[in-house]
Amino acid sequence: MLAEETILQQNAGKCAEWSALHYHIDTDMGVDDGLALLLADRLLGAACAITTVAGNVSVHLATRNALLFRALLGRTADWPILRGASCASDGFARDAHDVHGTDGLGGATLALAPEAIRMAEQSDVAGLAGQNAPAQADVTLIGIGPATNLPRLVDWYGRAAIRRIVLMAGSFFDRGNITPHAEFNAYVDPAALQATLDLGLPTLLIPLDVCRKVQLDRTLITACAAQAVGPLMRLIAASHLPYMDFYRSREGIEGCFPHDAITVLAVLEPERFFRMRGRVWVSCSGETRGQTDFSQDLDGRIEIATGGDLKWVRQALQNHLACWRP
Repeated sequence: MLAEETILQQNAGKCAEWSALHYHIDTDMGVDDGLALLLADRLLGAACAITTVAGNVSVHLATRNALLFRALLGRTADWPILRGASCASDGFARDAHDVHGTDGLGGATLALAPEAIRMAEQSDVAGLAGQNAPAQADVTLIGIGPATNLPRLVDWYGRAAIRRIVLMAGSFFDRGNITPHAEFNAYVDPAALQATLDLGLPTLLIPLDVCRKVQLDRTLITACAAQAVGPLMRLIAASHLPYMDFYRSREGIEGCFPHDAITVLAVLEPERFFRMRGRVWVSCSGETRGQTDFSQDLDGRIEIATGGDLKWVRQALQNHLACWRP
């Protein structure tokens, strides 16, 4: 029996608990989302819950990929997963198969045991709609996909339970990555992003401006692929290599920008980042759909990260990839 199948069977039937929850990750489960979950396992521990959203892939595939990562991380007993929105709040749908592959993980799931895939696809995952929220307080919402679920999640927990929101979204002083004007997450559901920002909760945005300053090198991932111990690291390495092929053709770099992993690091140590405080507006239609504009305001509740101690960010990514063991 292959290792990943064994791990999935060992975790089958266990019920994830909502106890001691402090972090809620909302994800569209592409390649960089997988690396973000690895960091969440190391840095956030058991105090996590996950919702999935359509973006890089369909919500069905995003949910399947989240289940695979949760099982391979050994978190089935303490990371509850709910299925979220299948399209943007205005009905719009746009995937990123050209970047993340048709499975969201660069085709790397094809190497997993068929039984592992079957178990993930047939798992009974409840939808967010209609579920009763757990009695929690001091929750940080971490958005690493389109913002479609986030206003609903704030209502679900209750505003008083939300400590802050940290989002990978936007591009302020840089070019977009889906259109010249817009970053992908903001483009897919700009209305939900605007609605989230309008809630008035303390919010930190991790935009392309800072993500493009941190490169995960191909040499590191190639070394991980050669030395990978266990199915999880093989999956992460195998998914990143075609992802980096895209960045080679699009950006001319030998690596990739680990957007969502940077976001998890910013949750833990926001003081490492240079942040500007102000107001943000999101264009919701037309040619500029998803464009994010910023006006500085020291009394604002929204911060955008534009730089900081990025040597620490790069070193943290390298260390967690190099030292991870199942």
